[in-house]
Amino acid sequence: MTEIFKQYYLKNLIIWGGIGTLALLIRYLSKPETSLLFALAIILSFLAVGLINGFIDYRFYEKSAPRLVSNLLEQKPLLEFKTIGFSREDDNKIGGYINKYKIILAPLTTIEGEKWLTVLIPLQIRDGLDNYFIRLDDTFKLQLSDQVLLAKANLKSYDKAYDFQKSFVLLEKTTLTLRDKKIIPIEIIDE
Repeated sequence: MTEIFKQYYLKNLIIWGGIGTLALLIRYLSKPETSLLFALAIILSFLAVGLINGFIDYRFYEKSAPRLVSNLLEQKPLLEFKTIGFSREDDNKIGGYINKYKIILAPLTTIEGEKWLTVLIPLQIRDGLDNYFIRLDDTFKLQLSDQVLLAKANLKSYDKAYDFQKSFVLLEKTTLTLRDKKIIPIEIIDE
């Protein structure tokens, strides 16, 4: 419960509480005879807006988004990845191999209706990579996450900008670049 409050409500309450305080300060500077009751009503009104926005975010990201993401996994271009051996790994991602590199594709949607595709390629950590590079190419960058090195890309509006062929070519080119730079895939043991 506290995690939900922190994630969805706290930020909205701080933002809207700050806006309410700023509005109250402007009102007080222009009309110093502002009553305490009026000030309290202004602050409570803005905090109520913060709570409503927090509830809208919570409702979308906890209730609607998982269903929308599940539907995105069954639409092109992600559906076509299943024909080349990718399979559903969770409710929100599919995974498979291209050039012996594990590829994880996870679609996301925002409350504004934007669709994103997060592409992850887990890599082995080895000596010398800390002096390596941050950006792999124009799309991917290397990122250390929980003791795992990842080549990561976030593709905005992937459903419009990338068809299956364009997505596959991007992933194939990236895995070949990784292989050419002698960055090897992480060994994944399937149970």
